[in-house]
Amino acid sequence: MALGRRLLSLIVVSCIVLSLRVASGGLTALWVTSTGFYNYDFKSQVVSSSNVDWPVTMVFYGNADVNKVKNIFFGLTILANPMYAYIYSNGWVWDTDRGTKGVVYSNYLNGYVYLHMRVYAPNPPDYIYDPAWGKYVIGTTHYDEYPLESWSGYPEYAEHDFAAIARSKGYTVYQDWAYFYNDQGSPGSITYNDGYATAVYVP
Repeated sequence: MALGRRLLSLIVVSCIVLSLRVASGGLTALWVTSTGFYNYDFKSQVVSSSNVDWPVTMVFYGNADVNKVKNIFFGLTILANPMYAYIYSNGWVWDTDRGTKGVVYSNYLNGYVYLHMRVYAPNPPDYIYDPAWGKYVIGTTHYDEYPLESWSGYPEYAEHDFAAIARSKGYTVYQDWAYFYNDQGSPGSITYNDGYATAVYVP
């Protein structure tokens, strides 16, 4: 019952707050109640549509923190470039992360890829606290080509794969839970994201 009430709060906040934002495919800040974040991460500490890296595609909420979330998947990686998220938690702050990354077989591409997610929250405390979502972190997802990393992309496919891993480990997953206004590309293209982020409850 507590989980149900918490999820209901999550959905209500999503419908009321996120629905007030800009048209699809745009860089914008999304607000929960007392916290917020931009719907893309960035290549440097500059908020600009010309400086975005990948769309935010996942939220881990409840009792989440960065390391706890990474340990659901592949742990900490150093084999990636750092990127940056701009987050509002008692003021605007930058966070940087290399992410969690591992080799998986992609049923979408019929081959092996690096599955890569960067996980963001202010450090310290390595989580964002909001009355509606509890302790939460945000994530951007994509594939990197295996083994040479000659390309990166497919954020939507990567989101689905991370959701499947979390579900296989017993976590409650709400696929395509809320619209984050960062849809891009066309289905099947390397840049494609449908704009709907997945929520994972972390006890």
